[in-house]
Amino acid sequence: MGESVSKARDVGTASKNKPDSLISNMIEQAPGMIGMALMFVITIAIAIWLQPFFNAAGLHAFGESGTTQGRWIVLELAAIFAFTFLILWLAKKHLQHFIKYGLLFVLFLALCYTTVPGAHMILVDDQVTIPFEFSEESTISEQFVMSSADGAILTTIVDWGIGSDSTDDKATITKRNHETGVEWNTTFMTFPALPNSLNIVEGPYWYTITDAAHVWSVDKNDGSILSEYVCYPVDDVNEEGYPNSPLDNLEGGCVAALEVVEYPEGDANQSKGGLYILTHGGELVRRNTFHQTNITVHQAKWSVPNIDVEFISMRQTNDEHFLVVANKGAYYLKLEVTADAPLDPNDPRWVDEADVKWYMLIEDNDNDVTAFNIGTSPYSDVSDELMLFGFTNGTVSGFNLEANNVTKETRIHIDDFYEGPINSVASLDLTENGEFEIWIGDNNGFHGLFGEGLVEYVTFDCNTSDTVMITTSNWSIERYVSSSQENLITINSGVFNSETGYNVYGIQWSDSAFIIGLGISLILMIGLIYYPEWYVVNTVGVLVGAGVIVMLGVTFVPTLIVIFMIAAAIYDAWAVYRSKHMLDLADTMIGLNLPILLVAPQDKSYSMLEQQESVRPVSIQANGEMPTSVSKPTKKSKEAMFMGLGDVIFPGMLVVSCVQWIGTGGLSVGLSAMVGGLVGYLILMSYVASGKPQAGLPLLNGGAIVGYIIGGLLFVGSAAFSFGISF
Repeated sequence: MGESVSKARDVGTASKNKPDSLISNMIEQAPGMIGMALMFVITIAIAIWLQPFFNAAGLHAFGESGTTQGRWIVLELAAIFAFTFLILWLAKKHLQHFIKYGLLFVLFLALCYTTVPGAHMILVDDQVTIPFEFSEESTISEQFVMSSADGAILTTIVDWGIGSDSTDDKATITKRNHETGVEWNTTFMTFPALPNSLNIVEGPYWYTITDAAHVWSVDKNDGSILSEYVCYPVDDVNEEGYPNSPLDNLEGGCVAALEVVEYPEGDANQSKGGLYILTHGGELVRRNTFHQTNITVHQAKWSVPNIDVEFISMRQTNDEHFLVVANKGAYYLKLEVTADAPLDPNDPRWVDEADVKWYMLIEDNDNDVTAFNIGTSPYSDVSDELMLFGFTNGTVSGFNLEANNVTKETRIHIDDFYEGPINSVASLDLTENGEFEIWIGDNNGFHGLFGEGLVEYVTFDCNTSDTVMITTSNWSIERYVSSSQENLITINSGVFNSETGYNVYGIQWSDSAFIIGLGISLILMIGLIYYPEWYVVNTVGVLVGAGVIVMLGVTFVPTLIVIFMIAAAIYDAWAVYRSKHMLDLADTMIGLNLPILLVAPQDKSYSMLEQQESVRPVSIQANGEMPTSVSKPTKKSKEAMFMGLGDVIFPGMLVVSCVQWIGTGGLSVGLSAMVGGLVGYLILMSYVASGKPQAGLPLLNGGAIVGYIIGGLLFVGSAAFSFGISF
């Protein structure tokens, strides 16, 4: 797997000659060390170059959902153990031909994982964008208010009354279906409030509408007004008919409201309910309501998180929970009926805290929530709704909305990748096949991210600054643009199909590229069989290593790769120092001249065809006893340094995984891991210079992991280590 060994000129611990110093030994073996380090870097560089191809093709060994599942790491370790002991068993049975030709077939397949994608990367355009255009346009002379959970939209028309008589001010709410057909419209007399100040909260069965002076509950199906309340005492108005003050405990008046109805078992007609009101004072107030009356009585109040008052969305998600999204954050709270009593009954400032299950507070003054949407998660293992937040700085975050809680969706890593602000976000099913995509509108246009890997298969340029919503259905895309100055909603639509609109990355199939890549693999394998000189072995080894690195690197997130590396390093140390069966494996591979080991000659005269010596120290006999003395060779031996291919593959996996799964800064973190691996390699070589076999993975993996941690903290932060892994 990962032993690193060196054939030294002067061997034997019992030599009477004064041993060379460590520095002189390292200087003497510098050509081999430098050559090995170059192969280490070149192998990983090729893997990084191939990563976009594997990512775009979705070539994850265990599917997209398996990228965070630890059970597949256990399977990989079991496969390594089985492979090692199978080789040793066959060698013990003197079945080297089975080993050689079986491994040659496996190596050929692994080699094709590099040569065929590499040929496509060189010969085929890596990205072809077929333009998508909005071909149709229609308009509605109304103002956009909100999108409903059922796919409809709510719009408004404001009537400021006749002349200067503001008592005739009114607003008409219209509900339009997905085809923009009118389902219903209802008019509300808003005096003494302004008709353009409506806030709407969606519940399971009705909308609760507030204009700061009134609260209406409207049936979602037909628009009929189910109830009407006021936020001020009707007998406490001035000469112009305006209220002098709001109702008791409504500090600052009504901002938004939600009506709920609680039905006592068996007595629905006599039910009572509650009206929850958000105030400008940062409080949630419950006023009890009574069946078929407009009477409300104060019940309780709670303080809620301060997320400013520029509300973006408010929704009752189930019978007991309320979601509020504003420009400076969001919170998800339980709708309580009663508040806790104050510890000091004489403290007039005391307010009970709301039962907040989750909240997000944005403290950066230059970064606001600019877009929000609730939809279906693109991840097959999540049955809850997905909340998407877009921000001023171009980032997009996802949260799973559960029945009683909200959890971060760590697989969505869209960190300032797009040109902010984000104007719209949505989870949509373009093809109506049950698989949802994430759609993002930024200052450059729209981006459709497909699959659990969130590959951007759709990109088209357009002005999204006034876009309030984007929808898709049956291979068509629609965007809604609202102009507050012109009181106009413009709907642009266009047909999208498999032949137009997709970004096609470097995965277009090319027969010529396939034949060339396959031919290169065949030529290299023939050379390996008939002339396994060290430079042929190294060429195949580097290419095979790159293919394995990128295949496994895109398969697992970095944290799983780290676990994999730690387990493999422990096994490697045990296999080299305790059981020593890894040395037997190295002897077998050297004897077969297979590229499981990389070879760095110490001088030009070295030939691997003549290499038949064991990698074990010659000072140890077969029975384990030490000889009394070992004399110096009279002729300079042709030396080489050997390193297990696994010593390159494991650090390289972590590098590619960082590039694959960490958004902005992933390449920097990956390169930090590679530098850490090189530092581990330098330390390893200080041991190898003594001529003793060394387990490579503990130092190489350890160095790469330390480099990953340092690079993650420097370039990304905690997001470099948060991937929500599971078994």
